[in-house]
Formats: sequence, C-alpha cells, structure tokens
Amino acid sequence: MDDYFFSSRPAFPWSLEPLGLPAFFAVATLLVLLTIWTYLGHPQATRQRVLIVLVLRLAALCVALITAIRPSLGVHENPRQPATLLIGVDVSESMTTKDGIGGLSRIDAVRKILDKCQPLFDEMQAEQNVNVVIYTFGDPNFNEATHRYEPNVAANAKRSDYGAYFHRTFERWQTEQRVRGHIVIGDFIDNGERYSAINEAARFGRRGIPVHGVLVGEESSGSSVKDIVVTAVECNPSPAFVKNKVTIAATVNAYNFSGAAVTARVFINDEPKWREDFVLEGEKNHLKMVVPTPDEKGEYKVRVEVGLDKNDRIEPLPGELDGANNRLETYLTVQKEGVRVLIVDQLRWEETFLRDALRSEPRFDVYEVLLQANFAAPDSAKKFLDLQAQAYDVVIIGDVGAAQLETASPQFLPKLTELALQKGVGVMFLGGENAYRGIPKTLLPISGDQLVDRLDPNTGAPLVGFPAVPTPQGLEKMFRVSGKPGEPPKPGESEELWNRMNHFRTGIKLNGYNRLILTDQQRERFTVFAWTARLVGDAVDPSDPAALVAGTPFDPKRHEPLLIGSERGDAGKSRWLAFGAFDTYLWRSLGQPKSQDGIQMHERFWRQCVLWLAYQDEDEGAVYARPQYRQLKMTQEQTVRVGIKKPDGTDDPDAPLQVRIVPLPPGAKEPNPADLAKAPPLTVLTETDRDGRTFRKVLFRAPAPGEYFVVVTGPVPKADGRTEPGQGTAKFIVIADTSDEMLRISADPDFMQRVVAPTGGKAMRLDELPSFLRQLKAESPPDIGVKPRYYPDWHRHRSRGFLSLWLLLFVSLLGAEWGLRRLWGMV
Repeated sequence: MDDYFFSSRPAFPWSLEPLGLPAFFAVATLLVLLTIWTYLGHPQATRQRVLIVLVLRLAALCVALITAIRPSLGVHENPRQPATLLIGVDVSESMTTKDGIGGLSRIDAVRKILDKCQPLFDEMQAEQNVNVVIYTFGDPNFNEATHRYEPNVAANAKRSDYGAYFHRTFERWQTEQRVRGHIVIGDFIDNGERYSAINEAARFGRRGIPVHGVLVGEESSGSSVKDIVVTAVECNPSPAFVKNKVTIAATVNAYNFSGAAVTARVFINDEPKWREDFVLEGEKNHLKMVVPTPDEKGEYKVRVEVGLDKNDRIEPLPGELDGANNRLETYLTVQKEGVRVLIVDQLRWEETFLRDALRSEPRFDVYEVLLQANFAAPDSAKKFLDLQAQAYDVVIIGDVGAAQLETASPQFLPKLTELALQKGVGVMFLGGENAYRGIPKTLLPISGDQLVDRLDPNTGAPLVGFPAVPTPQGLEKMFRVSGKPGEPPKPGESEELWNRMNHFRTGIKLNGYNRLILTDQQRERFTVFAWTARLVGDAVDPSDPAALVAGTPFDPKRHEPLLIGSERGDAGKSRWLAFGAFDTYLWRSLGQPKSQDGIQMHERFWRQCVLWLAYQDEDEGAVYARPQYRQLKMTQEQTVRVGIKKPDGTDDPDAPLQVRIVPLPPGAKEPNPADLAKAPPLTVLTETDRDGRTFRKVLFRAPAPGEYFVVVTGPVPKADGRTEPGQGTAKFIVIADTSDEMLRISADPDFMQRVVAPTGGKAMRLDELPSFLRQLKAESPPDIGVKPRYYPDWHRHRSRGFLSLWLLLFVSLLGAEWGLRRLWGMV
C-alpha cells in the first residue's frame, strides 16, 4: 500500500554503502555460530539447560542486532492535505467574438469546456482534496470575494485588466502553502493601465505557483478600425511646487497606427504651455513631457491633446474612428512650498555662514555665485544668473556693486527688477565695501551709503561695536527666536536673548554697517525691522545700556536704520529688504562653548528673512483635501485624504471636519452654493498608515462623468492659539469608462507566452484544457503529504518510552541468561 512502507536507518559503520548491510549480516551470522559453539560440549550442560541459555543469549543478540539496524514501519497517516487550484476566466466584451470552438462565442466555448471539466474538478476534490476556485475578471475593480464564476455570467466588462486580476489574487493567496497552479482562460488582450500583467504574474512564479495560460479565439480576428485614444493623464509630482517642473505622462493607445508620427500639446487652464513630437511605437504608448509649473499656487486644469499639429491646432489623423478621444484632462495642485534662493556675493565669511545657515533648512534650494573684484565671472556662474530660466523665489545681493553685476550678466539687474515688480521675486541687499553702489532706484527704493566703522589704524581691529536692536516688527518677523515655528511666542524670550547679544559689556556687536538713508516720506512707507546706535565721535550713542533694549521702536533722531523692508510691485506681492550689516556671523559666538544660542539665533534670523521675502512667514494651519486620483474612470472609487494642519505642520486628529463633494457645472470654477448646501456630508474615516501615523479620508463614487468639487470645512488653529473657520478645496475629473475592447479583438498568444514563461507555466489552447487537467491530477504535488510516522520511532526525542523499554528488555535477557548459568554452574 502506498500509505505504508518499510524503513531502516543502520548505525555507523553498517550505514556505509554498498558494503555496510552485507558486512552486518556476515558479522551477525558469525556471532550466532560463536554463541552456539560456546555452549555445546560444556561439562555441566544438559541438553535442556543449553537450549534455555542459548535461547536467552540469542534473543539478547537479536535485540542488539536490531538496535544496530533500527528498522521501522512508516505510515502516511494523512496524505491528502488540502490544496487549491485557481482558475480565472476573462469576461470582457472581446470574449463575445464568435470565433470559438464550433463557431461559438469565446465565452460560450469556455462555458462548454468548463462543464466538460467539472467531473475532473470533482475527482480532484474527492481524491486529492483539491479545492478548485474559479474567478471572473475584466474591469480594474476585481474583487476576489465577489467575482466568482457562474455558468450564466455575461461577458460585458469594458476592459481586460489582467494586471489588476493577478495583483489582487496574489494579495489573497500569497500566504497559502498549497496552491497547485493558476490557470487563466481568455484571449489575452490586456488593456489594463495600473498594473503590469507580466510583472504581477511573475510574483506567483517567485512563490512557486505556475501560471498556465489557456488561449481562446483566433489570432486572425483582427479589426480594421483605426483610432488614437488618450486613456490616462497623470502629473508627477502632484502636488507640484510653483516655478518648478512637473512631468505630464499621457497613456496613448494607437490601434492600427503603430509607427505614426504625432504631436502632443499640453494646455494649462486652456493656455498652451508645451509642444513635443513623438512616434507611436506600439499599440500602447507612454508619452512624457516635462513642463514648467505656474508661478502662482492653486488648482490648474491640465489638458493633453495628441494628433496632427496643423496651424497650432491638434487634429485627428486621417482614418481615425473618433477624434474626440484624442484629448484628456486632469487637475494639478501647485503649492507655494520650497524656496529657491540665489546668493550673489564675494567670497567672505559672511557669505559662507549665510549659505550654510540657509542650506540647513530642507525647504530651501540654495545657489551661490561668487564675483570677486578685478576677476571675470566664471562661465559656470552664467547659467545661475539667468533669472528667467532658474525661477528663483529670493535673490540676495551681497558685497557687489552694479558694475560687477553688469559685467557678469548685462541683463541681470533689469531682469531682476522686472521679476521683483511683476512676478513677486523677493530681493535682499547686504552691507559691504562695494555694496549698494549703482543699484537702480526701481530695484532698491532707498540709498545705501558708505561704511560706518572705527578701526585701529595699526592693527585694523575694531574699536567700536554696533548693536543690532530689533524693533517690535522685527521681533515679530526676522528676529524671533522663541518656540517652534507656528507656536505662540514665549513672552520675553526673544527680547532676553537679543538683549544678551547687545549687552554693553558681554554682548556680540557688529564691527560696522552701511548707512541706509531714509527720507521722511520713506519712513512712513517702509518698515524698520532693526536699528543700531548712532556713532558720535569714537563712541556709540547712547552710552546708557538700558537704551539698547530689544523691542524699542526706531527713533530717527537717535538711531540709525539697520534693516529696512516693505512690499511693492503688482498688488503688493513682492517684498524687499536692505540690511546694512556685513558680519552677522559674529553672532554665532554668543554662549560658546556652553551653549549654541548664538548659532541658533544666527541661522534662524537668516531663514526667517528668506521666508518673509518669499511670503512663507505666516505660520498658520490650513484645511486640505487631497484626492488620490485627479482623473479617474466611472468604475473607480475615489479616495480623498482630508485634514487640518496645526501651526507646527502636523495634522490635528481631533479637529471636526465636514466634507462635501458636488458636481461642478460645465464651465464653472466653483459649485453652485445651493447645490453645495444640499449635498450631504460624507463619512470621515480614520486609518493608520504603515508608519503608524493616523490620517483621515472619505470614499466617493461618482454617479456620472464630469468635474467634481471637494469642499472641506473646519476650525483652523492660529499661531496665537485662536481658531478661525477654514476651508480647503480640490477638484478632480471623472470620465466615462468607454470600452475600447472591440477595437482589438485578435487573440494574443505572444502576450500569453510572455505572461506564463517566467512562472514555469504552460501555454495551451482551450481544447487542450481537459487533458492538461488530467495530467495535473496524475501528478502528485511536492508537498502532498505530511512527515510520516515511524513504528517504532528510534529517535530519542520522539520514542515515547520505547527506547527505555527496549533497553530494559535487553538487560532482562542478559540478566536471566547470566543468572541461570550461575545457578547451573555453567560459568
């Protein structure tokens, strides 16, 4: 019987092949003969006594010999372990093509074959405990729990998404130990978009599960229909940053247009932004275009059109079935995050520490151009001085004058003036020997004068130190050093630290500054963020230390302005700063070596200057809505992450939220208020991601194609502890999942072979399925049984007392034999 077998595990040296066992039996025979000879002819031995003692001795010898061989009877107690055979049936529209066996439609031919195979399935279940699970698949929303095969199932799926089917069945069955195989029945016309069928099927192969392909339909059932269809448009990254780059990826299906030359155009809010030529190399094409992002944050509609470019218009190719599907739209969110900063200066300590302070902030992308006096600008610097191409948010000009800048790049100052006034680029000027010289008034509204300092004529050491005293406005913006960004300031902490910095004996003073000249009218229009003491003779005024208190307002009669700024340009959307200091790196020594107060104050000051110039200084919370898909099909479910950001940048998990999603009227930018009021709030779900962070989301299925508007409302926490009503919005587009199944109906054996080959599976036609199943049934899977049981089990950990009893038997036989010999005088 297959369930029982004999097993032996001889001890060394009897386990040596091929002489071990023959030698064992030879030695055993000699021992038996020697034992018999020993007792024959003994003077005290009668025939009866010899027979008794000999039987006992031979029995003990047999026990020893059996112990050396260790024979057992092996038993497979349960060879029929449960196993699973997976079968997937394509039920897309192309399966209605009538080119199956006997002129049947493909799906009818599959039904007929599966009915024929049903007895084989029953036998596998009864004899081998193999459970046959049959799925149907087609659309991307395959669910293994609901897409089970029924004989009357209709082939009406709009897509043949083999990749989604393989992905989700693998997620379900990857932990199962006994999967006999995965049989996929269909025409293998894959038009899924999210997952690669070949890569997803290969995951089964890596788990030791072969994928077998069963082809239905003829290869020559081709359609002569010609068409170009833009099936998907994605923006990466999304959200994107202003004045940056975004990759627009379009998926284009070319039916009977392989090799055609086309033009792709990108429109942002209906304005043409990009044009690029492509060749459609195959049936499925992925076109990628890198496009500049807008200068302003917001929601932007992105449209991609593919076809022939005629007079700046995209037209269908000759012979196309439908020109309307040559275009597709999506949405892109552009955020004002991340700051590109350019520093133009000479090589000096101030520039070095300024650059390091800014690069310590992850949000900043810092570039530097060093222009040394009497030296030509290096060629590598010219590309960084191209302001239009680099799209900087902030430009900092140090110890260089207009003449040096014009020599390095003649268009630098005019272009910077244009960008500052029209595009909102922030500009900051620093002090130095060459600073402020020749800078046009349109770029720098105030005048910068000569250096003010007092140096030892012999050693060059500074004789006078100049404090940097922040005004109330300065403490609120650039000179704030208390707490984390966005938190309410701790009363008096910023003032205390800057008072230590400006202490008349132990403080860290500046060695000098450039005098900034303000007219009376300018003092009313511009803001003084910091001032310094006026130099009177060889000393600063006032000499009273109590007058150098942080938060003291600027007094033009007693103080010199040190840091000045204001807003300007179109609608006041640009900011500028003029800073007379040129050695703020000296601040870093405050508290050294016991503390790093000075280093932190220096770095934070410069980061806050840049954030103020870039309009990112408001540390407030925000309500947000982030759709998972900016463009999706009717058959897909939308997931929208929602939440409220606290001032420190983290989500508020307890903030009450109301989320509504309404259709957007054609051509409208915002929904009808009445429609928004009538829309019921969606249920907000709370989940945890893989990193343990909680997030909130809503789920939504669109009832019809069109544009949809997401509105999230809730209380927004402010930096001062107050809350204000807040609102976040987003848009996405839902398109009809129109079927392109019937544009390509020829069965694809090549694709089937590429799917099954990496898994070690077999490719076959539909009529070969029954014989394949019989062959599969005849093959025993490698893990069909469990480890057998052995009787007796000689393993010391599994003997269950047998070895102890066996030893007791051996000792009893020898003891009885020795005792009788002593009794009868045979020793």
